[in-house]
Amino acid sequence: MMKSNIFVIRSFLLFLLFSSSTLLLEAASPNFQPAPLRNHEMLLEASRSGIQEVKLVARPKISSSEIKNPQIRTLYRHKFWKVEGKTYDIPIRYNSKVKRIIRRLTTKKRKQVIKGMRLSGKYMPMILKMLHEDGMPLDLVYMVSAESNFNVRARSNKSAVGLWQFIASTGRLYGLKINRWIDERRDPILSTKAAITYLKHLYGLFGDWELAMAAYNTGEGRVKRAIELAKRKGLKHNFSSLRLPRETRNYVPAIMALSVIYKNPERYGFGHVKKMKPMDETLGNLPVAFSLEEVAKRSKMSFRTLRELNPALYLGVPPMKQKNYSFYIPKLHHQELLASLGNNPEPSKQWSRSYNKLLGNSASVTRILEKFGAPVFFRVKYGDNLWDLAKKHKTSVRRLARWNRLNSRSLLRVNQRLKTYVPTWQVFQEVDSNYRYTKPKLIAQRIRVPKGGTLSVIARKYRTNVRKLMRWNNLKSPNSVRAGQNLIVGYRNASNVKASSNTNIIRVPRNTTLSHLALRYKTSVTKLMQWNGLTNSKQLRAGMRFYIKPPSKEVKNSGKTVLAKKISRKVIKGKHRVIRVRNGDTLWGIAKMYRTTVKKLVVLNELKSESHLRPNQKLIVPYRS
Repeated sequence: MMKSNIFVIRSFLLFLLFSSSTLLLEAASPNFQPAPLRNHEMLLEASRSGIQEVKLVARPKISSSEIKNPQIRTLYRHKFWKVEGKTYDIPIRYNSKVKRIIRRLTTKKRKQVIKGMRLSGKYMPMILKMLHEDGMPLDLVYMVSAESNFNVRARSNKSAVGLWQFIASTGRLYGLKINRWIDERRDPILSTKAAITYLKHLYGLFGDWELAMAAYNTGEGRVKRAIELAKRKGLKHNFSSLRLPRETRNYVPAIMALSVIYKNPERYGFGHVKKMKPMDETLGNLPVAFSLEEVAKRSKMSFRTLRELNPALYLGVPPMKQKNYSFYIPKLHHQELLASLGNNPEPSKQWSRSYNKLLGNSASVTRILEKFGAPVFFRVKYGDNLWDLAKKHKTSVRRLARWNRLNSRSLLRVNQRLKTYVPTWQVFQEVDSNYRYTKPKLIAQRIRVPKGGTLSVIARKYRTNVRKLMRWNNLKSPNSVRAGQNLIVGYRNASNVKASSNTNIIRVPRNTTLSHLALRYKTSVTKLMQWNGLTNSKQLRAGMRFYIKPPSKEVKNSGKTVLAKKISRKVIKGKHRVIRVRNGDTLWGIAKMYRTTVKKLVVLNELKSESHLRPNQKLIVPYRS
């Protein structure tokens, strides 16, 4: 009886061991996708609703037993690593490379680490709270240290901004608002929410946190290509065996090194660092007529402090294109603001004068101010002149004279009543709409430098000069070009290459993938490939006309209407391959080589029959039968 019980217990333990190892192997596979992430549409809607519903900033008092408990396992937090007595929920490879980075951070970069530790006290509790609520690994917070060193105003040389260093295209894709008024990449709450959504998406693609962090740095497309290359060569497709850029190969170990340093501050000599107080701001909402200066005065706090608490409003003024705007304000001063608004709910017009300098002094803006602006009246005091009054009210002498019917010989009288206009949100809407149509947009024409190519040869070919090429590409010397380098050879008006008025068609932006487009337009990758006749994701290229909805029956091409049933669908249904144009190639020669027609090449690549082919240009051609 005893032996049978022991046999049953052994078999049960073996079953548990086998099932857990199977789950871990499945999660480590790059094809693993957690169930909630398979539907891109659900993911995008969830991310946008989460971003819009954030109303209160961090609650800094977080129970350490609740968040830092190593026993809590979730969909995204199911494996743990132990290094020198500390538990981590992201992979930690305590190898020679990580040790070398630790040594560098604790010596040469010591001041930088101290600065980041001080700032981490302000933002880390909030980030940990949001990671915990979404079931994410808590040690992902140290990605912020590697990205921006906990500086909300950090900006990289590649125009990545904020705590999580989003570029503009990725930020807009995940619901962040970016325009001339506001940049929500600088908002710690909204950018963290967007980063969590993005990391969920990456983990759903690769099923491994090392690969997800690498894709966050270099892009998911490059990681996918590296995995495909490793599979073709018969190699492992984990992070250590992939062929990735040097920056990415150092990025993931840097996160591991920072995790070790932040969790062991006394050991590495950072135990004396005093951290900043956690965020305790409340989210307020007011009409744009209330400037930040007036909000600061009503809340009895300095304008400088209020502006530092709202880095997303980087101009220091509300976004005047919308009726209302949100801002962060300390809880203590929030009560003062509510009391002031209870006594006087109307905004003061004098604070709107600061917006005049953002509009310019053109005649069209003057007419818009007269039509949609708010008039403000004032009295002339002893010793005043037009120049001083224009400076005081932040306008021009010409406008002040026009609005009050004055000229150069007019004399101002003491106590004389004068008028000026201050902008409203309607003024900025009108100015923005006029600006949008009057200012032409230019698109850079880029080529790849062929072998043996020089600036003089390229300038002669593209009918320009060497000086312009050097200015467009920020070249210090005419001999500083190399083969394979991307080079701007001119600019063309965007109106000439504007996409069809059909809302179903877009121009593919640079540095994007099919999964990104599917996520943005709430559809699937399979449908996009079907609508656009793609058989491979590599056929996607920047600038091509791309259907985001089912195509209509007729397609316009080169000023002629071509029936899709007769030509394009037949061309699209077949198998295709991508080639690169060589020097001297023509559409007629390529059509003859691949046993097709020029008309099919034109339809397939959305070209004009008289289009000039560029060296190294990608073309889609049918397989030779």
